[in-house]
Amino acid sequence: MSDDKKRMPVIMPQRMRLREYEIQDWVANIEYGFSLEDILVPSFWAHVAAQMKPYDHIEARADDGSWVAHLLVTGCDRTWAKVAVDRVIKLTSKDIAETQASQHEVKWRGPQHKYSVIRVADREPIKAGFANAEEAAQWAREHERVVGVP
Repeated sequence: MSDDKKRMPVIMPQRMRLREYEIQDWVANIEYGFSLEDILVPSFWAHVAAQMKPYDHIEARADDGSWVAHLLVTGCDRTWAKVAVDRVIKLTSKDIAETQASQHEVKWRGPQHKYSVIRVADREPIKAGFANAEEAAQWAREHERVVGVP
C-alpha cells in the first residue's frame, strides 16, 4: 500500500464487547495445606475446569490468610485448567490471627471455616466457624480449662 493510501487504525464494533460477556471473575478459597505451587498444576482445577474459559480471572485465597494470588486462565478443558500468576500478595503475621492460647492457636482459615482453634501439637483444627478471633480464643481458654491442659 502506498503512503498516500495508508489505512487509519480503527477497531471494528464486532471486536469489542462488555467485559461481563467475555470473562468471568472467580474466587477460590484454597484449602489449608495447599501451596501456591499446588494450584499452578493444571489438574488441581479438575473439578471446576469445565466452568472456566481462557482469559478468566481467579482470585485464589489461602485459607490460613498467608497469601492471595491473582491468576489468569490461559487454557482449559473439561478436566484441567492452566493458569498464569498475575500477582501474589503475601500477608504478614499481623494480617493473620495470632496465637491466643498456650496449647491451641487461633487462625483465620477462610470464609468457609472462619476463625478456628488449632491444636498446636499436631496442627489439627478442633473447632471452626467463629465469627472473630476473640470468640475463638475464649473458647480455646475454656476448652483448656475443662480438659485440664495447663
